[in-house]
Amino acid sequence: MGIFETLVCSIFSKIGDKLIDHGDRIVSGGLNIKSISDSLKRSLDSLSAKASDVDEQIKNSELSGKKKRKREVEDWLKQVQVIQTELSALENEADSEGFVSRFLGSDRAPNLQERVDKLVEQSRHFGELVLDDCDIRGEALLTTKLVGKAFEENVERIWQLLVTDKVRSIGIYGMGGVGKTTLTKHIHNRLLKELTQECVFWITVSQEFSITMLQDGIARAIKLDLSDERDEDKRAARLHKALLSLGKKFVLILDDLWENDLWDDIILEKLGDPLRVEGCQLIITSRSSDVCRQMNCQELIQVEPLDTTPKKTFSNGYRPLEIIFVMAKKHMDGAWNLFCEIHGRQRQTTLNPQVEEIAKSVVKMCDGLPLGIITVAGSMRGVTAVHAWRDAKEELQESAMGNDRMDVKVFKVLKYSFDQLDFVLQHCFLYCALYPEDWDISREELVRRFISEELVEKRKRMKAQIDKGHTILDKLVSVCLLERTRDYDDRDCVKMHDLVRSMALKITEGKTMVKTGQYGLKEIPNEEVWTKDLEKVSLFSSSIEKIPDCVSPNCPKLSTLLLRGNIDLHYIADSFFSKMHGLRTLDLCCTKIKELPNSVSDLESLKALILRDCSSLVCISNLEKLKELRELDLSFTRITEVPQGLGKLVNLEFLSLRNFYWSISIFPTDVLVHLRKLKCLYLPYYVEAPIGEIEMLKEMEEFEGRFKDVPDFDRFIQSQKSKGYAVSYLIQVGEGCIEELETDMNFSSVMFTSTDFNAIEEREVVILASDTQKLTFCECEGLSNSLHIFEIIRCHGIESILKDEQLIMFSSLRRLWIFYCNKMKKLGLRGSGFPYLEELRIKGCPDIEVIIQAVASENVDLPKLKSLKIRDLPKLKNICEAKMMCGSIEKIELRGCPLLKKLPLHFPGELVDGQMNYSPPPALKKIKLMENERECLLSISVWDKLRVRKLRLKTYQV
Repeated sequence: MGIFETLVCSIFSKIGDKLIDHGDRIVSGGLNIKSISDSLKRSLDSLSAKASDVDEQIKNSELSGKKKRKREVEDWLKQVQVIQTELSALENEADSEGFVSRFLGSDRAPNLQERVDKLVEQSRHFGELVLDDCDIRGEALLTTKLVGKAFEENVERIWQLLVTDKVRSIGIYGMGGVGKTTLTKHIHNRLLKELTQECVFWITVSQEFSITMLQDGIARAIKLDLSDERDEDKRAARLHKALLSLGKKFVLILDDLWENDLWDDIILEKLGDPLRVEGCQLIITSRSSDVCRQMNCQELIQVEPLDTTPKKTFSNGYRPLEIIFVMAKKHMDGAWNLFCEIHGRQRQTTLNPQVEEIAKSVVKMCDGLPLGIITVAGSMRGVTAVHAWRDAKEELQESAMGNDRMDVKVFKVLKYSFDQLDFVLQHCFLYCALYPEDWDISREELVRRFISEELVEKRKRMKAQIDKGHTILDKLVSVCLLERTRDYDDRDCVKMHDLVRSMALKITEGKTMVKTGQYGLKEIPNEEVWTKDLEKVSLFSSSIEKIPDCVSPNCPKLSTLLLRGNIDLHYIADSFFSKMHGLRTLDLCCTKIKELPNSVSDLESLKALILRDCSSLVCISNLEKLKELRELDLSFTRITEVPQGLGKLVNLEFLSLRNFYWSISIFPTDVLVHLRKLKCLYLPYYVEAPIGEIEMLKEMEEFEGRFKDVPDFDRFIQSQKSKGYAVSYLIQVGEGCIEELETDMNFSSVMFTSTDFNAIEEREVVILASDTQKLTFCECEGLSNSLHIFEIIRCHGIESILKDEQLIMFSSLRRLWIFYCNKMKKLGLRGSGFPYLEELRIKGCPDIEVIIQAVASENVDLPKLKSLKIRDLPKLKNICEAKMMCGSIEKIELRGCPLLKKLPLHFPGELVDGQMNYSPPPALKKIKLMENERECLLSISVWDKLRVRKLRLKTYQV
């Protein structure tokens, strides 16, 4: 038992003794001492378990010498240590007279719980706890293929400047859509591939930038947490220190800098002064050469369109070290090759001579701008009819007539591609422009918004609507109006090129107001810009702090209002929504509001109310009038009870109450029974789900929550069988809510906690749906299916996975973990039953003697096994009697198995000069062993002759 856990047990044991005398006596302020005590203990237990797991995982990872803990994790552990120090003081104080009233009856306990809950919340977003060299170096970016000799020469020119260390800073400039970002992405990826000892950091700046945004971008790239510091100068100092600590060369790329008075030496100081760090090289891209000069770039490179006359110019008229290099312009071949590459990417399309001639004329109208060429090529994919190409050419000619400005011409090309979309695709595309510039928009979130905005046609099943939404996004990507990308959480996303977004905003001008990502926007825009014709307003990720009583925009047509991401917004006046009666979507996600204005209760047209991650929200007005509401997201708020009138929302299809604050103590009865149209229901795990009402939700497709026992769980599974389609679910069964399950609803999972299967009557059969993909047992007693993941944790009564000697076939199993099962003696696993097994981990089972049963004369084939980790099995004598054929094995870790005499992996051998030489499987990269067990695991004759090319042997000192 760790110190933290010991302190918690001691403190609450003493509190428990004192509460025997108090009973459930109510103390000052109407507070229930017992309730406060229980809530705080649960939070501390959760933090204790998480801190123990984090610390163990970090220490194990750091043993490799190739990993280091993330800074945010290190800071988190320090804060946990502060809590531990305070607990130590409390433990000493707990014996004193009046401690219970002083601690639990005052603000001390709630304040402590708030800090503890915040730490638990923070830990859920760590992702990986440690980093290796490749994590900190950067990752390859998605980009399009380089087409044309000009781009190849441009890449080579920049490459030589970088590898020869001739300059510290390079500026790449050219008009929007000319290919600056694509060019630089190829440089970025080549640096990662060929210069393996250097780091490369890519930061997208965008027009709506701020110093804080740029600092955050660089901090994320180098895995530095700046969330606890808001002062720009202090943040800059920490950035500089972190860059110095890299201890290696790195290239910092700032993409898409716009003209601004801030661009000078001072701005670089605010970004950690990277050029003062030895080994740093800086690349910036901009539409303006002036920006490059203001940033003191030593070399300026101009990117020109593809279809002009070749020309190369040098000049050194600015500074002795500065050279301006204007990239070679190329003839029509480059533009036409790019068009053909994009137009024929998905299918081999051959244009007849007449169409090809028209197509070349269309390409010429794009004036050599790659963005225009790519977009028009995407929009004409699959079009072969001559009349369709003539019509496209005619439309482009008419729209560009009389416009000599290049930006106007490329806008017309983009607008033409937009005009080819049908009504639904157009509106879905325009919705994407409501997000900030260069934003990685989560596909999952975007599809949800398409549905709530009724941009996707109504279908019987929500899953069908989601599929339709993804199909729409695929189409917009296919015609090159959106591009695929991934965000920092590695989610599938889409992004708009800034020119494409500008075109979308131009189309909706007068009907849409978008002021997003503006850190300087601290007040709501003046009422005069809130015109009566506005239909959509997005103030996404600004810095608005308050919406005062004097603001009451008259916007009768306003249907969508996005205020999400204004993390300092703590107050909204009741008058603000009083003249927005047509509002259908209200998104206040990630704000600090404490209560929802009463006027929201009168928005009777509202269909989506999104309050997710409003972590200060405790009060919500009566929702009874919102009869049209389809989506209500109250995830991770601090509301203490479900909103009044919830049972009246008869059209509600999506309800999320996901929470880790333990704020809602009970879910009321006679609410869900009225929500017969619910398709998605997410309840917090610490609240017992009312199975009687859930059984009546005949249209439900997704469910997350906790059932009190196995019979309730069985009732749920039985109630879903008659639907004719698979229901996705994340379910906990039993008491003792521990960590929450996955949040991916494409992945059905069940966790049994503190369940005694011996006590279950024969009629209470545990029923698992055929599509269950993960099954976990935690602290259960007495246990036995097509699963992908199977975990058994701290189930001390289980002796075998085998029941009545009947083999359980895990034909789809990919991961098998068995931890701390004290009575487990045999697993009953046979190699023939695991064709897809990728990871096998057995830990802390003291009585296991053999893992896989097999006859010595046969071979056990585990073709997909990549990772084998066996730890702390003191009686383990053999992993498998037979030879294990594991051609995909990458990692082996064996610790704390003193009786294990051999590793049964098949190492192919060949006779060389009368001696056998053995080679590891091709994929095997690492074996980790205890130093004193190494000799036992492979016979000396085999080990000494093992040819260890890429294989790394790591031994632990005893």
